[in-house]
Amino acid sequence: MKRWKAEFIMILIMAFWGLSFSLTKPILKDIEIFNFMALRFLIGGGIVAIILFLLGHLKITREQLFGGIITGTVLFCAFTFHTIGLKYTSVAKNAFIVGSSVIFVPFIATYIRKEKQSKLTWVGTYMAMLGLALVTLEGQQGGINFGDLMTLVGSIILAYYILLVEEYVKKYDAKVIATIQISVVGILSLIVSLMIETPTISMSSEAWKGMLFLGVVCTALAYLVSNITQKYIPATNMALICTLEPIFAALFGWMFLSEIIGLQAVIGGSIIMISVVMPHMGIVIKKVGRLVQAE
Repeated sequence: MKRWKAEFIMILIMAFWGLSFSLTKPILKDIEIFNFMALRFLIGGGIVAIILFLLGHLKITREQLFGGIITGTVLFCAFTFHTIGLKYTSVAKNAFIVGSSVIFVPFIATYIRKEKQSKLTWVGTYMAMLGLALVTLEGQQGGINFGDLMTLVGSIILAYYILLVEEYVKKYDAKVIATIQISVVGILSLIVSLMIETPTISMSSEAWKGMLFLGVVCTALAYLVSNITQKYIPATNMALICTLEPIFAALFGWMFLSEIIGLQAVIGGSIIMISVVMPHMGIVIKKVGRLVQAE
């Protein structure tokens, strides 16, 4: 696969993940949070498991199972907080806070893994924190609310998940790890739903259409394809592409849910996008320096 094709596919996946915020919000009016998560991820896990089984790629080792359970459990915690947050805040704010999870990665890598970070990484981190404050303090959005705080907690957990996944996919089959992750989220969600909710599959036809789209396209196919395309896209480019998710989410929230995005939130979101680019500017500067020296 050509690199430009892989990048184009990832942009499409970001658009689908951005759309998922607007599809999720109405469904949460019909069913409860863990009920929703169980349906979405069990559908997704079942679909991707069938695909890999038919292709002969679903061979699970003990190490892969362990890695999938660990990362899946952390993903479950992150998704729980993000979904609770989405129920109590706007699609735009939820998406931008979810997208800003990358700013917590340097902190976790530094203070838990003891990995030294570049100055540009820290500059980008502090810029992203400023942008996050502008987004969540947007007057038209109602200031900081319970949903924002829940989403923020989920983003911190998601940052840890990103580091865990990076560790496991370097050792094992990323497709198998992704399949186990999705299934674990679905199973844990079902267990919690049975414990504290009244699970149901009774939803409107429109809600079921949205649920099936989320399960099949935004979960099963998106997670499977994203793992495959990452073989052809450098990490720096992948990070830039991922910043498109909150932009798509805000756009779809405005299109389908008539949500208003104020100027302050737009500025804050723009700063977050720029901040993600900052850690990679050092690579560009070095390449330019080498070209100058070569001349």
